[in-house]
Amino acid sequence: MAADNEEVKMTIVSINGYKLHEIQMLLEPYSKNTSSYLRYPEHRIEGTLKRGKLFIKLPVFLCVELYRRAILPQDPAERISVCLDGQNLGQCVIVDFRYPNWNQERELVTLTLQRVRKSYAQA
Repeated sequence: MAADNEEVKMTIVSINGYKLHEIQMLLEPYSKNTSSYLRYPEHRIEGTLKRGKLFIKLPVFLCVELYRRAILPQDPAERISVCLDGQNLGQCVIVDFRYPNWNQERELVTLTLQRVRKSYAQA
């Protein structure tokens, strides 16, 4: 496991057991009797662990879907389980949520998660 002060970029992010690149979002049908889904590939989701904080950049539509399904909680104090590339980071809480600047090439939301220490998690 990487030290808290080491920066590690990952591609496979799982929150509460859901791999973000596998989330399917139902789209408006493009023709009668069809079903269409949107999924974002791994390279569209970025995770960086730095000094005990996890920074996740993900597409806006995917972020909306995570809140719609309650994979991401409304309560900022509620803990979520996070894995990066299959490595369990334990419990985290969302400490910051940022919308993209309009001049960005891709519209990505940035979530900042703080790892919850085991001593705190047991209290």
